[in-house]
Amino acid sequence: MPGAWRIVDLTGYEGKVSAGKGSLYVGDATVPLADLAVVLVGPHCLLHESIFDRAAAFDIAIMHCDWRAVPIATTLTWSNNSRVATRQRCQITMSIPRQKNAWMRIVQAKIRGQANALAVCDRPHASEVRDLAKLVRSGDPSNVEARAARAYWSALFDQPRFRRKPGSRVDANSYLDYTYAIVRGFCVRAVVAAGLNPTLGVWHHQRSNNFSLVDDIIEPFRPAADVVAMQAYGSYDSMTPDCKRQLASVCDRKFASDGRTTGSSITHFTQSLANYMEGEGTTVQVPVFEGSREDG
Repeated sequence: MPGAWRIVDLTGYEGKVSAGKGSLYVGDATVPLADLAVVLVGPHCLLHESIFDRAAAFDIAIMHCDWRAVPIATTLTWSNNSRVATRQRCQITMSIPRQKNAWMRIVQAKIRGQANALAVCDRPHASEVRDLAKLVRSGDPSNVEARAARAYWSALFDQPRFRRKPGSRVDANSYLDYTYAIVRGFCVRAVVAAGLNPTLGVWHHQRSNNFSLVDDIIEPFRPAADVVAMQAYGSYDSMTPDCKRQLASVCDRKFASDGRTTGSSITHFTQSLANYMEGEGTTVQVPVFEGSREDG
């Protein structure tokens, strides 16, 4: 896809990786740095110092993965956003009501996106899930998000007993884990580019979580990843290179009717959330996954 943001998966590669003259060098292969957004590297990649220099210059996130291809660290360029100090002060001092309002909007968008994912994939219960979005209140005190998830997961994979269990590698969970890792990499990149601190979340506040804000931002984009993972799970018996390429395409797929892809929608939403944190507007507009029948 011309102009697409590419993800290079080197988690299974053994050998030297370097960069120069506008390209990433992997063995005899080259990839234009200008096309890249995220590079996943594994424990057997020998990274030349040049890759860090060029990744910073081209705003590329390097995600370091363990032997299971699970991301364990990320190398990012320092933010060059001119409002980084102001925005991070606003993150710290944002009022509880504004935080709760933002989380309500995020959960509503996620549930509506889940309903749309069911609809484009010709799965049942889309209307039931969509109606639940109307019940979400400030801060989601009734945990409508969890109620929607119970109806959603069993319907999407057409498995009444399906349970989403991160890291379990059971059923489609490994496909979901991989696709979420790709989307999460884009979210981390967008947060830093917006001049925000990934540790300071709107709703997620776990003491040991370095990416609480990323875990907030990713929520409305999960349905887009779910559709890609569901398709791959139905087409591949294992996580082959072709399967991973299909999963990695998630950020180049159409997200909404305005023509934005998942990747560009993440960037746009993160900038909008940053403005909201600075006090702009009374609500934050959160994008909703719409997909298309081509995704079904």
